[in-house]
Amino acid sequence: MPEIKHIRPSWIIHIFALLHAAVALGCRYYGVGDELMLTLLTMTMALLICFKKHLSIEFTAAIIIVGNIIGFLMGTLGANILEMFLRSSYAVHALSTAVTTEVLGWSIVAIARLPRNASSARHSNSLSSSSLKWILLTASGIFIIRLGFVIFFSQWSIDAGSIYDMTTKVLSNSVALVVLICLNILYIRLSRGRKNRSGNLRRALWLCLFMLGATGLEVLMVSSGLPLDSSADRSLNLPVLIPISFLTQIAIYCIVYMVNYTIYTQSGMHAEREKAHTAQFRYLKLKRQVDPHFLFNSLNILDCMVCEEQNEQASEYIHKLAGLYRYMIKSEEEEIVPLRDELAFVEQYVDLLKVRFPEGFEVNIDVPEEALSMYVLPCSIQLLIENATKHNAVSIENPLKIDITVSENMVRVSNNIIPKVTKAQSMGLGQKYIRQQYLDMSGKEIEIEDDGKTYCVTLPLL
Repeated sequence: MPEIKHIRPSWIIHIFALLHAAVALGCRYYGVGDELMLTLLTMTMALLICFKKHLSIEFTAAIIIVGNIIGFLMGTLGANILEMFLRSSYAVHALSTAVTTEVLGWSIVAIARLPRNASSARHSNSLSSSSLKWILLTASGIFIIRLGFVIFFSQWSIDAGSIYDMTTKVLSNSVALVVLICLNILYIRLSRGRKNRSGNLRRALWLCLFMLGATGLEVLMVSSGLPLDSSADRSLNLPVLIPISFLTQIAIYCIVYMVNYTIYTQSGMHAEREKAHTAQFRYLKLKRQVDPHFLFNSLNILDCMVCEEQNEQASEYIHKLAGLYRYMIKSEEEEIVPLRDELAFVEQYVDLLKVRFPEGFEVNIDVPEEALSMYVLPCSIQLLIENATKHNAVSIENPLKIDITVSENMVRVSNNIIPKVTKAQSMGLGQKYIRQQYLDMSGKEIEIEDDGKTYCVTLPLL
């Protein structure tokens, strides 16, 4: 397919609207049917827009099908409406087909702007040259069906007025439409569950049987007046009702399929995104476990203790350092941990920091007993304390004070701001991953407040 990335969707829509109008005028002038030419133009426009917007194969096929069915119905209904105001048949058909094309084109663009399509289509099942055979097969099927309808309507001498009246009758039976929608939802859900256990031929056979059965049910309900009317409408023209019901069923199936595919893909994308964020957060924790700066400082402190023969203090320091790493390794596979365990880990970490900062560093923990059984992300509070010591100066004259409190199912970590002479470089990855993890697991946001004097981060308790 030629490169069309520099062509705006609006140009495609306007150009094809003019082409539709020109074909409608030319065919009417020469007394030739325009149905097949308009069908080809509609499919081509839908394919170009879908290709440009990188929509998935399934969406492209469904849009081509729905677009042609809705285009056929809208063009017929629009022509009947315009005939009330315009006397020229040329103007009626040219205007109705141009307006229909504009509506269809912009509807496809609107669907392409859904958040689901922008990402899922680029990662899997995106439209490419290898998948065009399936799109062309779909387009060929639509064209054959459209040709069959043209021949059928011409043999039975069915005019646009009869199609308009029957379409109105079918669409006005809201109960029949609701029944069809429910049946299509059930069938699509069940067929998705059996997709990997059935061959393509068997699935196609079951789909054809379902389409025929659903169409027959709709014809029965509309022709017999069920369930709203007590008597059957004997004036209904079955040669018109059957194809209109068939087109309606195909349209409903494709629309339900697109909605179901959107929900299914979106949930899958959310799960994959959550896995990716979890992996990133675990990588961050693993990276911090072997942080050379922390390990270097710890070894320097131990060296000083050994040199000063502070054997008891050195042994205690080693045990706390080992407990620190033991907790990190233990929580590696845990998504959340009890607040009680996290605070015990924080106390060990603070004890190690107080060896490095014997004065000018204070951590106050004020957490009620009932909150200790709630959950937080592992290492999240410790990371906030680490950031506080990393970005603030620690001195006896102006101590760094960190407060950890709980209120309204939120744990609050705040510290006074004491700017360093040389600011530490930071990418902010720790807080970024914590924020994303909370969003993925609970849909809750962390809160960050910075008034220039106090820096505070509030984490939801889970």
